[in-house]
Amino acid sequence: MTHGVDMEKTTDPKDKSPRANVVDADAVRGFLPAIATLAVDGGEIVATTALGVSSDVRTELAKSTLAVLETSEALVKSGFAVARRLTQRIDGTIAELQASIERIVGTSAGAARTTTKDAAAVFSGAINAVVAPKGN
Repeated sequence: MTHGVDMEKTTDPKDKSPRANVVDADAVRGFLPAIATLAVDGGEIVATTALGVSSDVRTELAKSTLAVLETSEALVKSGFAVARRLTQRIDGTIAELQASIERIVGTSAGAARTTTKDAAAVFSGAINAVVAPKGN
């Protein structure tokens, strides 16, 4: 039992909820008032402890939730960064493929023109040889 100790003055600065007035045991006379005082003090201690624990649990759950959200946000950002890089790489590959196809088409068109001119010259020469032979 605490005799003559003032419970309103706390020395611990972390204790945010000092208990209210505690009835001095010397002031109460008798067995039943002492039991009632003990029950009230015990109930107050249990309630204060329960509230403190629930506050601590709430704080830790909030911290954990924020940490999960930050991690999720980082994962989503990473996913978008990978998708952005993948899109850039696919676009670069398609651009190179289009340039190669354009070169092939251009080369093929030039070769077709040359082949057509050569074929026309051969055809013209063959027609001239058949229609107007050199000996006639």
